[in-house]
Amino acid sequence: MGMTIESCRFLGEARLAGVAFGRVLTLGRQSLWVSPERLVELAREAGAVSGSNQAARAGEALRSDERRFEAFLRLLGATEVLACDASPYEGAEVIHDLNQPIPADLAGQFDLVLDGGTLEHVFHFPTAISNCMKLLRVGGRLLLFTPANNYCGHGFYQFSPELFYRVLGPDNGFQIERLHAMVDTAGFSSLFGVKYAFPIRSRRFAVADPLSVGERVLLVNPSPTLLFVQARRVAAVEPFRAWPQQSDYVSQWQEGTSVHPLTQSSRGGRLIGWLRRRFSERFCRETLPRLAWFLDPLRQRRFLRAASFSNRRHYQPVSPPQL
Repeated sequence: MGMTIESCRFLGEARLAGVAFGRVLTLGRQSLWVSPERLVELAREAGAVSGSNQAARAGEALRSDERRFEAFLRLLGATEVLACDASPYEGAEVIHDLNQPIPADLAGQFDLVLDGGTLEHVFHFPTAISNCMKLLRVGGRLLLFTPANNYCGHGFYQFSPELFYRVLGPDNGFQIERLHAMVDTAGFSSLFGVKYAFPIRSRRFAVADPLSVGERVLLVNPSPTLLFVQARRVAAVEPFRAWPQQSDYVSQWQEGTSVHPLTQSSRGGRLIGWLRRRFSERFCRETLPRLAWFLDPLRQRRFLRAASFSNRRHYQPVSPPQL
């Protein structure tokens, strides 16, 4: 996918919050959809550049470096930037297929591991994410920019917030510091025979942990949506000594009860019981919902709104889009 203005801003925010970049490993050689001028602005926002002279030098360094994203990471404080790939075709320094466990000599060697769009292309995701976790020293950060919704066909997978909250948790030696979601991609078009890219963006939202809110955090929307994840390794724990489980199922198993969206009140239960005694199940399941539309014409809009970024129980605005 490559690094966008918003994903670079997320990195700058990490630096501003005190994240030490130090020794960085990127999954793949990262492409960049950001101009040098904008990168200097983002570095200034992050406190990495101050004054016109320093900004001018930073801009020149970014323009002259063929590996511009690596230069941006160094501007944010990285002392070394390496790339890991299954193939040497883009000049990666670490050649390793993430479907396979990493060799022992790479474990704990990095202060920051960054995925700008690789994990969804790796078939054996549990091994790949475990590798990312093991590559970090204790205190290091894992930063992921990865597809959530409406990227079907882009890679093998699209991911949910629940997955990362359960994987990057205390049981596996991690703590999620930020998990955001936003529409953030590039569209492509042509005009007068010239092909060009244009941004498709929304504002960014902090995503609630389903375990904390006690229900599934859904997102039903029509636009390509990414998850921005920042997690800290807090302990040298072997990942997945027990497999992660979806939080609402764990609650049901512990309490011995199941949660159903059609659980009725006592009054509703009496009414539905009366209907079922007098009409066929097919009538109750198919015909009644169609007839109910006349009394409840806004039902689909309400349902979709509850499963959208408008649900403030699940999604809190972080910032307006910087267009």
